Amino acid sequence: MIFEHNLVEYIDFKYRKATFFDKSSSDSIEGKALVFDEKKEEHFSVGQVSGYFFDISDSKNTLHDILDSISADTNSISPYFDHRYNKVIPKIRKLFDYNEEDIMAMSNNFIYLHMLEVDKEYRGKGIGKLLISAFLNDCRRNACFAFLNAIPLQFNSGFDLQKNKITKKEFKDRNKKESEQQLIKFYTDCGFKLINKKKTDMVADISGLYFE
Repeated sequence: MIFEHNLVEYIDFKYRKATFFDKSSSDSIEGKALVFDEKKEEHFSVGQVSGYFFDISDSKNTLHDILDSISADTNSISPYFDHRYNKVIPKIRKLFDYNEEDIMAMSNNFIYLHMLEVDKEYRGKGIGKLLISAFLNDCRRNACFAFLNAIPLQFNSGFDLQKNKITKKEFKDRNKKESEQQLIKFYTDCGFKLINKKKTDMVADISGLYFE
């Protein structure tokens, strides 16, 4: 799919394919938004997205083990599946007005958006939405749903702020609740829906439509 942006020239995706010996049954995906520096005559990254494609249709491992093999974040979505069939539970299908027959006919595979980051000076230019749209459209393969946990970077224990040269001041020193609400609104604008109002897990239907 072709995407348009007045600043980003390329989105560079890299894939790491899982093999039979990888119990996670998942392919890791990383994408970078590249801008061209005319002075240096080279491209540089202004934002990145990462996630996983879970191929569980033929996996011999339980869904819980598959998700847990990645991280606690991915394992947090385990309760949203009926583990007898590895299909989403009624609560998820009702969010998108699917009936049980629809869900049973859908692919078991899904994707998980793990991390989204845009450099401070390039925020507010639509780069985050561009990365998500490209990730969901070009990396979904036969997946029908995409999940994420809307945890702000500055409160994510698995993200090293110092290593990535990010300070809490970049997020205007918002408290956790304020940051979560803003992030949930952002992902809602990108097509995701909040599963439980008391949590930050979100899901998007990517079975057929593309996101703009």
